[in-house]
Amino acid sequence: MTFGGFRERFVVCGEDMLSLRMVEALLRQSRRGATDVVVLTAPGGAVVDRLRAIGGVEVVEVAEPDDETFRAVDVGSATCVAFVHRDDVVNIHRALRVQELAPSVRLVVRLHAPALSGRIRMLLPTATVLSVSATAAPAFVTAAIGARTHQSVDLPGYPMVVADRADVRPAAVVTGLAHRPHRGAPELLPTREAAADLVLARVARHRQGRLVGTRRAAWRRVLTLMWRRTRASMTRSLARATLGLLALLVLGTVAFATLADLSWGDAIYLTVLDSAGAADPDTHVSAVARTVQALVTLVGIAIIPLVTAVVVDAAVSARFAGTPQRPRPRRGHVVVVGLGNVGVRVVEQLHERGVPVVAVDDDEGPGVSQIRRMGLPVIVGDTTRRGTLAEASVDDCRALVAVGRDDVANLETGLVGRSLRSRLRVVLRLRDDDLARRVERSLEVAVSRSVSFLAAPAFAAAMRDHKVVATVPVGRSVLLLADVPIGRSALLAGLPASAAESEGEVRVVGVYRGAAHDAVLDSPPRPQRRLKVGDRLVVAATRTGLAEVHARCAARTSL
Repeated sequence: MTFGGFRERFVVCGEDMLSLRMVEALLRQSRRGATDVVVLTAPGGAVVDRLRAIGGVEVVEVAEPDDETFRAVDVGSATCVAFVHRDDVVNIHRALRVQELAPSVRLVVRLHAPALSGRIRMLLPTATVLSVSATAAPAFVTAAIGARTHQSVDLPGYPMVVADRADVRPAAVVTGLAHRPHRGAPELLPTREAAADLVLARVARHRQGRLVGTRRAAWRRVLTLMWRRTRASMTRSLARATLGLLALLVLGTVAFATLADLSWGDAIYLTVLDSAGAADPDTHVSAVARTVQALVTLVGIAIIPLVTAVVVDAAVSARFAGTPQRPRPRRGHVVVVGLGNVGVRVVEQLHERGVPVVAVDDDEGPGVSQIRRMGLPVIVGDTTRRGTLAEASVDDCRALVAVGRDDVANLETGLVGRSLRSRLRVVLRLRDDDLARRVERSLEVAVSRSVSFLAAPAFAAAMRDHKVVATVPVGRSVLLLADVPIGRSALLAGLPASAAESEGEVRVVGVYRGAAHDAVLDSPPRPQRRLKVGDRLVVAATRTGLAEVHARCAARTSL
């Protein structure tokens, strides 16, 4: 039995965990029996047995698929063909083969190189190009920074942001996404939107392309940036010395007010003048007042060089931000270990947010060169050794992010970091979901992410000619912001947009109406307007909810 008389057929070329996750996502997004999936994979691959265990999946083991292989699986009748090998050249070569055999078939191509991705349409005009690292990196960045961080959502012509409700203006809130209690699992798309503390909000775009419009005023942003620079340039011992001297100034103020019998206003006034070296000796005052005045003056003499050093260091860092190598931050930074495609993307996005970063890798590879060209500090060494992580000041960092390709190395790096600081926030890239859950339960303040888990929904949606605009991690769950077109004879055609909603599963953000380049976003959608063929439904949904939306928006034709 097929859904609405329409049967889909997908071909996936790949042999890693992403292929398995994509197949699972495709079948999850389909009605039972309405979708056929063919997987071309290397003989004896790591996921072959798991693929064969999935009903409705045909697995073809072939070392290198050629024209005959693609003819044998009938790519001409496929709804879409995806190429998700780790090697960009392999994916392009296979896509060109299929394009020659079936020029009209839709293609989805996995590419790592950003420059190549922008020009590939000259070779493959029907292809949708996606990057695994670009799709997954925001989740690692959000996990590293922690709460009260923003994630940009680039809806065409209508930039939005995922943020804490407290950080955006009430009028800018589009919809609530999740309620995150201090204890227990988060509630996705709560029925009572006002209860959601994680929201989707509208923002304006600055001339230079930066997103603005959140509640934080400009002066708060400046103070935040100054605080980050100051904190990054101070060692722990310097911070303690500064705090100690400030505490002495406070005690001096209290002593003036109590022991010298002065008003609090006069006490603060004298403390400020004396600490600045403007003391006016007076032998006629009491011995207590003279003692306090002398101590405050000495403290002021000691603290002025400290403050001057910190301010000058921050100013020099800002002045020479474009130099080949920035000074390495000492505290309040994020340490990113593993400079593969994902690691480089994580570093870039942290840097764009103004978060100090130290990158670490065990080899002088392309990722190291790329980060150095950005002028950011890089350490090359064994990332599982205490000495390497200590050199990166892990004991004073904001978070440790281990995103290498080896799960064992990532886990060992996280454990070594914890040996340097017991409460260190650790973000790990782990492919095995069961292992990831157990690690999170065993290690407090630890977050694990699977790249394939984060990227697969976007690839599966692209194979259906839909677009996942953003993947929003919420605890161990994921919310998807997707753009889904209304197909011919779709079940939702002629109904109001609210008909697509499902409690806790689907929330309608808006509807794009009109031609692609001139489309206008109706958000929130007007109740009296009905959906029609060609409209694009923008939804926030769980994986299960998105599958339901896909099914109800899909075109239906008779066989």
